[in-house]
Amino acid sequence: MSLSRRAFVRRLGLGSAGLASASFIIGHGREELVALGFEDLELEAAMQRQRAAVPPDAIKLSSNENLRGPSPRVIEVLKQHPSADLGYGYPVPSRGAFTQALATAHNVEPQHVITATGSGAILQAAQRAYVTDSRPLVSGNPSYMRAAERSIPVNSDLYLDLDGMVDASDGAGLVFLCNPNNPTSTIHTLSDIETAVRTIKRRSPDTAVLIDEAYIHYATAPGVGSGDQLSVELPDVFMTRTFSKAFGMAGMRMGYGIGQPETLQRLRQAWGLGSINELQSVAGIAAIEDTAHMEWERQENKRIRDWTLSQFQEIGFGAPASQTNFIFVELGSPASEFREACRANGILVGRDFPPMEQTHARISLGRMEDMQRAMEVFKKVLET
Repeated sequence: MSLSRRAFVRRLGLGSAGLASASFIIGHGREELVALGFEDLELEAAMQRQRAAVPPDAIKLSSNENLRGPSPRVIEVLKQHPSADLGYGYPVPSRGAFTQALATAHNVEPQHVITATGSGAILQAAQRAYVTDSRPLVSGNPSYMRAAERSIPVNSDLYLDLDGMVDASDGAGLVFLCNPNNPTSTIHTLSDIETAVRTIKRRSPDTAVLIDEAYIHYATAPGVGSGDQLSVELPDVFMTRTFSKAFGMAGMRMGYGIGQPETLQRLRQAWGLGSINELQSVAGIAAIEDTAHMEWERQENKRIRDWTLSQFQEIGFGAPASQTNFIFVELGSPASEFREACRANGILVGRDFPPMEQTHARISLGRMEDMQRAMEVFKKVLET
């Protein structure tokens, strides 16, 4: 029996009556709900009520969005491309060009690429394709995928416990490796990931492995690399990425994965992945090709990240050496209290991440001016 969305909700301990409440949205976050498939009018209405209570000048550091937005080349392409026939006529197929651009960027053949309206759709497909009552999900804890039947705590340094996840993989349906990990911000080297994946496939050949690289563009640590080639080599191993983070295109809903054609077909058959339209395609190609902007984005994020971490260290609060566009700060007190105090001062920070919601808070990184203003609030809240 496959894992339905309703069953997944039950495992989260949610009832349909509470699904639309603003407190539920605040506690779980839109990013998580989208990954679970909650894209309905009830959810949107709850989110609108939540937004209505937020001052218009509030700084949003809660969803790991890129406040710098897409590259200027993407903006220019979007301005130039619209035409009359784009509105009334069916578009000339352009998804193939987008897929080819992704394939070229990863040095793979196009048949190894799958596209979707956001990488969350691929995560949903993975659960439906591989997770059943008898073949459970294995995930780190905390990590982006929650409600895993085999939930392996991160280690004392807040890294995924790869050895523990390997041990838990025997007979599992799917192992979810979020690298860098959300919310802890830590990353494993490609060598570590490859060793873990190969060991899983050797011990439990029918177990699938999903390597989520949503934040890997922000990684600057040595030894970091993509699981794209591993995904092409091994069956039922696949890598996912998104245009919502470093590319700054969350509103366009674009994501993709890389794996063997048979693996990708199984994902397509398990869940509707959506169709990339013409504007998404041309914008995606422009973003992929603007490698200079991506390098600037990586370095600018690092500059802001280093400054923000140093500011917290100065007032006695530690965090892992982040490899993402967010930090996971050890507060020593409940994240909900910190979140509400920041909210009262016009700063929105991340949702709870059990089982560490009593000690840690996730803070997304905005622009330098955003973080400077936010840091004044953080110091005020934490020093009182």
